[in-house]
Amino acid sequence: MVAMADALRRRFVLAGHDAGVSTSATMKGRAPSPSRTHPPPWLFALTELPFGIGCGFVASTMPYLTRQAGVSVSQIGWYGTVFSLATVLRLLYAPLLDGVMRRRSWLLALASGSALLFGAALVTPLPRQLGLFLGFSFAAQVLSGLVGSCNAGLLAATVAHHQRAVAAGWMNSGNLVGAALGAWLTLALSDGNSGAARPMVALLLGACIVGSALAVLRVDEPAPPRQQAGVRLEALVREVAHTLRSRRGLGCLVICLSPVGSAALLNYATALALDYQVSPRLVGFINGPINALVVAAGALACGHLSHRVDRRYAYLGAGGLTAVCALATMLAPPSPLTWALGITGYLFASGVAYAAFSGMVLETIGRAGRSAATQYQIFASAANVSMLYVGLIDTRFHERWGSAGVLGADAVLNLAGIAVLLVLLLALSPSARRPPPYVRLDLVE
Repeated sequence: MVAMADALRRRFVLAGHDAGVSTSATMKGRAPSPSRTHPPPWLFALTELPFGIGCGFVASTMPYLTRQAGVSVSQIGWYGTVFSLATVLRLLYAPLLDGVMRRRSWLLALASGSALLFGAALVTPLPRQLGLFLGFSFAAQVLSGLVGSCNAGLLAATVAHHQRAVAAGWMNSGNLVGAALGAWLTLALSDGNSGAARPMVALLLGACIVGSALAVLRVDEPAPPRQQAGVRLEALVREVAHTLRSRRGLGCLVICLSPVGSAALLNYATALALDYQVSPRLVGFINGPINALVVAAGALACGHLSHRVDRRYAYLGAGGLTAVCALATMLAPPSPLTWALGITGYLFASGVAYAAFSGMVLETIGRAGRSAATQYQIFASAANVSMLYVGLIDTRFHERWGSAGVLGADAVLNLAGIAVLLVLLLALSPSARRPPPYVRLDLVE
């Protein structure tokens, strides 16, 4: 009887704990907080466009224009490493997004600043002022990267839990469609290094960035609580530590740091296009309309199928697809058609990988509270570390082996990472650690 009473008491306490904030607030004589509407999942595709446009500029426009200006692929690889380092260092100032003011206000301000800097980079003449072009591009990358952190934090804090996977698919569609839009505007319309049309392209690019960012005003976000900086920082550190100490959080961090699914080859696809004798128009077409359609299809397909497949294994599968595409492009005869088909397949696999990454991270951080942007940025920074070293390793093989060396290195790194991670996931899964069932031999006939 005592044991039964104790069990009932614990169930009653747990039921009271799960009742939520409104129950506890009522018991303490306070009115419950007003209910807020959840934004539609598709809205995060629009608010992610500024981040995607920035990624497209760094991944496609910067390598292509600098290669046309006479910079080697190996040197462009170092540029890409520095730009990726900027995405890693966002972790240092991402906590500002979780308490100083609303994330939607941050998103609008950061998107506007990045639009100005990307426009300044576009109108900088090359190769005469290469350093200034890279400086503007780097600063714009820092700001646009924080737009992605704001958007992910908003998604984690405002979207209903059962809609997060679909919202992650839409968010990554916006990212990748934005990258395609930015690449198409800056490559197909700016006419290489002539510079005649670049002021108009800079205005169009800025209008796309700021216009899409205005959609964030539809998000019903509560104001951050007024707390002292020390109290807010202590709560943030506690929430982040809780996530990283969990088995799933640690496993997610290891996956993000691995070379699998980094899609680093996308940052150098336009630089490799010259080795395949690809025209500027075809480069702009593949990195523009085709990019938008293919990556959106991959991201949305992964978002809707993620309820049936473990997102960690979906991420590994996407990394395998990128390896297959890289190997097929490497083994095929070098031609513009080979480049176009190979990069198109790689783009689809990248869309799947990015959506699986966001779904995996959002599932890991759960209801992250006010630390949502910081927690998401931790895993995003880890993934950017992966993109940094994979891209640097890939481009080391270009001087001796050409494009085949870059493609082969990318495939080998992905396949090796998949093999290692599969062993770790299977070894650390709960079913692998569960002891065998106990059988009493005296009951066996």
